[in-house]
Amino acid sequence: MEYPKIETLYDRDEKNHKVIVTKTRLPEFENIKHWRVTEKIDGTNIRIILSSGSSLQFRGRTDNAQMPAPLLAYLEATLTLEKMQSAFPRVVNSPVILFGEGYGEKIQNGGNYRKGVSFRLFDVVVDQWWLEPANVEDIAGKLGIQIAPVLPPIDALPTCSTDLAGILGHDGKSPTAIAEGGAGCRAEGIVARTSPLLLTRRGDRLMWKLKFRDF
Repeated sequence: MEYPKIETLYDRDEKNHKVIVTKTRLPEFENIKHWRVTEKIDGTNIRIILSSGSSLQFRGRTDNAQMPAPLLAYLEATLTLEKMQSAFPRVVNSPVILFGEGYGEKIQNGGNYRKGVSFRLFDVVVDQWWLEPANVEDIAGKLGIQIAPVLPPIDALPTCSTDLAGILGHDGKSPTAIAEGGAGCRAEGIVARTSPLLLTRRGDRLMWKLKFRDF
């Protein structure tokens, strides 16, 4: 299972590829009054897959994606089979997939986040069930890793970079970089989802992303 594509909040202008803030990508976005928001980290999508409770794999967003060697070494040392089995003691026959972002030096623009590399969890699937945010945070605690920074919830859709900066705080600087001693780089953007989880007519989770560079 690959991580589903997250829709951008708004449609884009075909000429300059910037968002058109008067046209939401899905009509459902305008019907939600409360959004749970996390920072969107500029890194590489990672899947950690526990199969049958006894086999552990580390993969990128797709099966063909190449993972930076330092990041793979970090994941193998940090998320061992023993830790995963301890975090999911009753999951034996069902697959478990951790989704998160690998970031840091030489990964996208992540060199500004911290020295070295790291990984932050943002979703967990157990036997095709998406875990609720509180359960994802609990799993992260058991594994000794961090989650993507949770920001204050919003009840209005952002329509400009100033709105994004206000949601992120610190003039739009990355909460991840601030927490990890980075260079105080600007965040890439945000991801927003419903809580509790709601689905679109296609059966996808109702969620969206928005980046500073979209404006």
